[in-house]
Amino acid sequence: MIRIGEPATTLDTPIEHLMACHRRIEDRLTSLERAACLLRESPDAAAHAIHAAIGFLDSNGVMHTADEELSLFPRLRPRLSETERAYVDSLEHQHREAELVYEELKAIVARLAQVSDEDAHALRELAGRLGGLYREHIRSEDAILTALARRSLDPHDLTAIATEMKGRRRKV
Repeated sequence: MIRIGEPATTLDTPIEHLMACHRRIEDRLTSLERAACLLRESPDAAAHAIHAAIGFLDSNGVMHTADEELSLFPRLRPRLSETERAYVDSLEHQHREAELVYEELKAIVARLAQVSDEDAHALRELAGRLGGLYREHIRSEDAILTALARRSLDPHDLTAIATEMKGRRRKV
C-alpha cells in the first residue's frame, strides 16, 4: 500500500522497507480491532475483514519478523553496546509476547462462524491487546532500531539484508 506523501519503498532499501511494513501492519491491526468490535452487528463484513487481517499477518507479518530476526538483528548485535544489544533482545522478546497473543486470537478466529458472546468479547480484548503491543513495539523500532541500523550498518550489510529479504519472498 502506498501512502500519499510518503515515498515508495522497495526491498533494495531494507530499513525504509521495514518501516513501511510497520505502517501496513498498523493498518491491518486497526482493521482487525474495528472488525472485532463490529462482529455482532455486521458478522459477514467483520469476518471478512478479520480474515484479511489474519492473512496479511500470517504472511507479510511473519516475513517482517524474519527480516528483523534473521537478517537485521544478527548484523547489528556485534556492533552495538551492551545496552543496545539488550534493547534488541527486548524486541525479540516482544515478538514472542505478541505471537502468544496472536495465537490466542487465531484460536477464536478459527471458530468465528459459531463464536459465542464470550468469544466475541475475548476477540475484542485480544485484538486491542495485540494492537497495543505492536504499536508500542513499532514506535520503539521506528525511533530507536532504525537509528541504530542507520548508524551501524554499511552498504554491504544493507545489500546482504536486501538479498535475504528478497530470497524469503521468492520462497513464498
